[in-house]
Parts: sequence; structure tokens; C-alpha cells
Amino acid sequence: MSLPEPQSKSAPPATFARLRGLYLLGLAALALPGVLIGVPLGFALQPRWESSVILLLAGVALFCVLLSFWLAFRQARSSEVGSKLSAAVRLASAPAVPLLMACTLWRRSDALLLLLPLSLLALGLGWWLLRGWAEPQAPR
Repeated sequence: MSLPEPQSKSAPPATFARLRGLYLLGLAALALPGVLIGVPLGFALQPRWESSVILLLAGVALFCVLLSFWLAFRQARSSEVGSKLSAAVRLASAPAVPLLMACTLWRRSDALLLLLPLSLLALGLGWWLLRGWAEPQAPR
């Protein structure tokens, strides 16, 4: 009885198209359930918090965004096989955190004014980071 050949430990090349696809797939996997749960929850919640609580939540969201960027950047610099591909998925959590918070607090305009621009900024910065991590596409 022969053993199967071990699979090679090579990941597909981390081209920008592949990184972008994984980034958007990771963002959709995090944001879609949050939107589907958060928006109806927003109807049930009528937070009457002071603005200082909303500022605190925005600060927590900013901390989570920065932590996500740091973890993804550390993963991308790793020498492991496929580390850039997994870093693209990890990077998707950066814009997802403030987006999910905004989904549950959508009835508070001050929360939306703080969280949605933070989410868009994280999305753009993540997109820019992906371009730097991408490997050149091989000629056909």
C-alpha cells in the first residue's frame, strides 16, 4: 500500500486581484450578517446615551481598526506560505468593526457621523495596503 504524495507547500501568487477578492470576501462575510442583524436591532434599540458614550464607542472602534491593521501587517510580513493571502482576509476586519457598530446605532446621527467615515477610511487604507503587498502578475 503506497502513501499519497505530499502536497506541495506553495500558495497561489498573491496578485492584487487575488488579494482584492479575498479582502472583499472577508469584508462581506463580516458585514453581511452584521447588517442583517444590526439594522433590525437598531429598530429595537433607542439609545438615549450622552454624546460622551458615543465618543467612547468611536474610540473603541478606532482602537479595533488600528489593531486590525497591525495584526494584518504583521501577518503580511511573515515568511509563512500564503501569509499575504491570509493577511488580506484579516485586513477586512478593519473597516468591518466601525461598520457593524454603525449598523446597530444607525438611529443616532452622531454615531453615524463618527463611525461611517472611519469605516470608509479604513476601507481605503486597506485597499492601498493591498497594492503594496501584491506581487507582480506573471506574464502569460
